[in-house]
Amino acid sequence: MNNPILRFSLSAIVATTGLSCFGQSMQAAEAAPSAEALKFFESKVRPVLAENCYGCHGEDKVKGELRLDHINAILKGGESGPALVKGDPKASLLIEVVSRTNPDLSMPPKEKDALSKEQVADLETWITMGAPWPQTESFTEVERDENGFTAEDKAWWAIQPLAKVTPPDTGKGWAKNAVDRFVARKLEENGLAPAEPASASELLRRIHFDLVGLPPSPEEVIAFSQAYAMDADKAVAAEVDKLLADARYGERWGQHWLDVVRYTDSDGYNADGFRPDAYRYRDYVVNAFNNDKPYNEFVREQLAADEFAPNDPDKLIGTAFLRHGVYEWNQRNAEMQWDLIITEMTNVTGEAFLGIGIGCAQCHDHKFDPILQKDYFALQAFLNSTWWPEDRTLATPEQRAEYEQKLAKWEEATKDIRAELDAMTAPIYESTANGASKVFPDPVKAMYAKDPSERTAYEEQISQLVQRQVDQATNRLDFAKKFEKDEKKLAQYKELQEKLKKFDDIKPEPLPVAFISTDVGTRPAVTKFTKRGGKVPVEPAFLTLLDQPAPKITPTEHTTGQRTALAEWIASEDNPLSTRVMVNRVWQHHFAKGLVPTPNDFGRLGEEPSHPELLDWLTKEFLDNGWKIKPLHRLIMTSATYRQTARRNPGEKESVTDPGNKFFWRYPPKRLDAEQIRDAMLVTSGELKHRDGGPTVDGSATNRSIYVKKRRNTKDPMIGGFDAPLGFNSAPDRLSTTTPIQSLMLVNGDFALKRATAFAKRILDGKTEIQADDIREAYQLAYGRDALDTEVESALYFIRSQGDYVDGPEEAPRKFPNETGLRPTSQVFGDRPELKLGEKSLWLQPDSR
Repeated sequence: MNNPILRFSLSAIVATTGLSCFGQSMQAAEAAPSAEALKFFESKVRPVLAENCYGCHGEDKVKGELRLDHINAILKGGESGPALVKGDPKASLLIEVVSRTNPDLSMPPKEKDALSKEQVADLETWITMGAPWPQTESFTEVERDENGFTAEDKAWWAIQPLAKVTPPDTGKGWAKNAVDRFVARKLEENGLAPAEPASASELLRRIHFDLVGLPPSPEEVIAFSQAYAMDADKAVAAEVDKLLADARYGERWGQHWLDVVRYTDSDGYNADGFRPDAYRYRDYVVNAFNNDKPYNEFVREQLAADEFAPNDPDKLIGTAFLRHGVYEWNQRNAEMQWDLIITEMTNVTGEAFLGIGIGCAQCHDHKFDPILQKDYFALQAFLNSTWWPEDRTLATPEQRAEYEQKLAKWEEATKDIRAELDAMTAPIYESTANGASKVFPDPVKAMYAKDPSERTAYEEQISQLVQRQVDQATNRLDFAKKFEKDEKKLAQYKELQEKLKKFDDIKPEPLPVAFISTDVGTRPAVTKFTKRGGKVPVEPAFLTLLDQPAPKITPTEHTTGQRTALAEWIASEDNPLSTRVMVNRVWQHHFAKGLVPTPNDFGRLGEEPSHPELLDWLTKEFLDNGWKIKPLHRLIMTSATYRQTARRNPGEKESVTDPGNKFFWRYPPKRLDAEQIRDAMLVTSGELKHRDGGPTVDGSATNRSIYVKKRRNTKDPMIGGFDAPLGFNSAPDRLSTTTPIQSLMLVNGDFALKRATAFAKRILDGKTEIQADDIREAYQLAYGRDALDTEVESALYFIRSQGDYVDGPEEAPRKFPNETGLRPTSQVFGDRPELKLGEKSLWLQPDSR
């Protein structure tokens, strides 16, 4: 066989035949991988993939169009191509990314989650073996659209338009309004029956604590009981209307909103600097609820009032919503600091207004909800040009004109004195400012050194963070101390200061500081996010899943207009999230839980609504009433559902079938929260001082709790001890813990003892001996009910038997301090548990047992 062509042809045939046989052999191996190979896969490979990869690359979530939960999907690959080459780990993209040899493409994304060397080696061995996978496992590829969304994603209940719902024809003979008919249908479907109506005193106390956060007076209890006996429906409606018109209503419901937006009066971090003007936002919120400001206006003002109402102080202060996050005044890494600030701002906007935990999509597409990573940054782009000015006031144009006129007069009168002072202090001031600006990283210093007109929006934000620290350093200068080593200069400085003080009578008072937010200018800051190792720019946009048109953004004279576009979308009737979220919050604070029990999470990690049709019907009523909340209160509180008793028989059918009261077959037991407990003690002792806004007060003051200073790192013992939120995150609902400290605070705490002493004085009213009528009055004041005869007898016996403990010898078991200045029985009366302000009846809503 000397013919080379023939030899080549036969060789080709042999080679082809060999390859064919090899391919058949491989197919046979794939059809039946050895037991040893499968054991290796199940013990060494699948656990690694399941723990580290399936969350983002599995059936439920497919990031980068890549699935790693089946060999067919792995071989198919994603946006970057096939994930592995059988038999060749070096050519397999999977090994490249888990080995972290490519800094722009490393998985898992976070360094702390990196696979161990042993795990990487196991994957290499598996690929060398031909990547054996059990052939018994089927592979079904879920159909996805161009954005990776499935049909299930698009059916997510929270993003569906409001359903057109008609109240069912159920609950006859029990229902008071449409709310009850929806509730009655669920009760009937589950074989449940509603509880009996609450008594007049129980219901009145509930209404008062719910709407104004304070207990009713004995006179109000009597009046309501009489009206209730004549016409219960009319009495309830009248009481609800009366309290909705009370200024105390805004204080109670404003606190709910302050929890959601993480309001505090301090910065947090180690310094926890006090924010003296933050209270203006608190007053804005209280007034908004009292005036029943439509919720859509409330939303728009908090996100963008500076853009559409820059000269209206009453609206402008709402933008303080964007600056309630933590702030570290001496953070040198200003770029990282701004990243933390804008991230927190984005997260709380999503939680407060949309009820979704959008923060989970910051590093990657959301693992559970159909929210893309680009959605997170598209939302952030609306906010990314925000800044917190320090040079704005809440004065009207007329007030500013008057101030500037007076200031000009003072400046003219003092110009020579101030010129001499400036000549003395300028070198120290300049040196201090330069020193404060030099501690930052070089890139930050370069931004700060630029002329403001040449800075980008981002560079201006970073420079302003630097300027805050420079101002902090210069404002703390003590020039007298600086001159103390030079007696002549010190004397000259003090003399000039004295001369300047003589003109204080014509110096105008500073205008109120505007604790607000605005933009750094009309040029938007560029928003980017990391995708496969690169930075990708993103424009402001709404959630991709909602398939909304691009936002219409119109810059104003001084701002980008981006936040207005966001506010208009959130406050739109067509937004399925924001409207349901607020209605759910109102229901939640009347029934201790929402129709959606997870008020800040309408996603898959949260719970679905127990009564979806009722939620949509209430939301439509809310919108039809002009986005006003007070009509929603009336509708809920006049319902038979709300007016049920909280009492139950542990053996009754409802307690067994629905122990969690999911279907509202009775009124849910509720413990009073921190502010209600403290404020109720002040009402009972007769010490509560009402006020209408203003600066914060110390916790020892007898004003309502909403006005007490709230510092992140230093909790008020009374309020903080009963689970008030710290203000680091949005708090849509309160924890309800039971701790020994709480009992000790109520029995021996300074605040409680002072209230008990005042309570004793109130009851005794100058008398020196306790009578039965005094006990009855005390029960009415403390518990809002009549004392039983046995309770009166027991209290009198107990109090009168305590005289020996006060009057006896020094070795007596107990000695009470004479704080009241009255006879010993009054001391005992104010300090014994029979009428103790910490007794359980005071801090549980009535009959919530």
